[in-house]
Amino acid sequence: MKFGIIAVFALILASCSSPTVLYDYDSTVNFQSYKTYNIYPIQDSLLTASDQKAIVETLNDSLQSYGLKEKLIPDFRVNVYADQYQTVSSNYTGVQVGMFSGFAGLGASIPATAVKNKFSLTIEFVDGLTKSLFWQAVVETSQSKMNNQEERLLLFDELISAALKKYPGFYPELVED
Repeated sequence: MKFGIIAVFALILASCSSPTVLYDYDSTVNFQSYKTYNIYPIQDSLLTASDQKAIVETLNDSLQSYGLKEKLIPDFRVNVYADQYQTVSSNYTGVQVGMFSGFAGLGASIPATAVKNKFSLTIEFVDGLTKSLFWQAVVETSQSKMNNQEERLLLFDELISAALKKYPGFYPELVED
């Protein structure tokens, strides 16, 4: 019984901590034709210089681990954008009191508003020749995971890994027929 409770608690924590990945791609593109890339500088970013450097290094390592080569004039360029924003969710908690045969009752709804700080990382792959966007992933997570530099580095690794798992060039089963 104790193991079951621990397993359920661990599952809840794991589901809360995983990043959300939204992605889109051009289904007419031959993803296998892209062999070289170049990461463009992160523009107008709210990230520190060390965060930007960490993201570029993580992207380089990840893309090279999939067999791609960095090149000055590439098959595709990589654009990266970071954003911070807040989400507001409103829930209502109900309080009710009643009697069964006396027909008496009382009810109330109490609003509960929660503000969550979010961080998102957008990664775009743009064709080097035509300049057309052919793949994009937006990965978002709670900003509470960004308290110190070590946590930020781990978070960037997690976000980039989650995004690249949605790239059909690495995972062809993602391409719709």
